[in-house]
Amino acid sequence: PLFRSQNTGKAPWSIRTLAMAVFSCILPGTMVLLLGFFSVLHSWLNAFAEMTRFADRQFYKDWWNSRQWGTYYRTWNMVVHDWLYNYVYRDLDEILGYSALGRAIPRFSVFVLSAVVHEYVLICAFRFFFPVLFVMFGGFGLGFIYLTYHRRSRIWNIFMWLMLFVGCGLLMCLYSHEWFVRRNCAIANVTWADYVIPRTFTCNYGKE
Repeated sequence: PLFRSQNTGKAPWSIRTLAMAVFSCILPGTMVLLLGFFSVLHSWLNAFAEMTRFADRQFYKDWWNSRQWGTYYRTWNMVVHDWLYNYVYRDLDEILGYSALGRAIPRFSVFVLSAVVHEYVLICAFRFFFPVLFVMFGGFGLGFIYLTYHRRSRIWNIFMWLMLFVGCGLLMCLYSHEWFVRRNCAIANVTWADYVIPRTFTCNYGKE
C-alpha cells in the first residue's frame, strides 16, 4: 500500500521519502526474516528430519544472542555454514597454506559465493536484477565481521539487531520500489540490458 499510494515510478524519490519508506518496511521486513527462519530452519527441516529419522537436528544455534557477526553467520544456518566450511573454506585454506592472507581469501570467497546464490534466488523470484542483497551480504556483512571481531559487550548484540532491522527494512523497501517502478515505468522496446540494469536508475519518471 505504501508504494502504490505514492505512484512509485512516476516521480523521483527524495531522501525524506526514502527514509520514511525504509522505516515503514522495518517491521514487515523483520517479520519476513523471522517467519522465514521459523518455517524453513525450524519447522521444515525438523519435519523432514523426523520423517527420515535423521539423527542430527542441530540446524541452528542461539544466533539471536550473538555479539559478533561471525558468530551470527556460523549459528544462523548451520546446514549451509557446515557445507560452505567443509567444501569451500577448508579446501581454499589448505591450498593457500593456512596463512593470515590465505584465510582472508577463503572467507571472502565464501561470502561472495553465498551472496551470489542468495541474489540468484531473488532474481528468479522477482524476474529482475537489483543487487541490493549482494551488496549488503557481500559488502557490509563481511565488513561487520571485522568490526565486531573480539567484541564481548552486550551492546554489540543490540548493534546486531539494529543492523538486522535496518537491513530488512532496506531490502523490502528497495526491492518493492524496483518492482513498482518496473510496473509503472514501462518501456516500449525491452532489451537484454533492461533485465540487468535496475529500472530505478534509468526511469525517466514521466519525462517522456
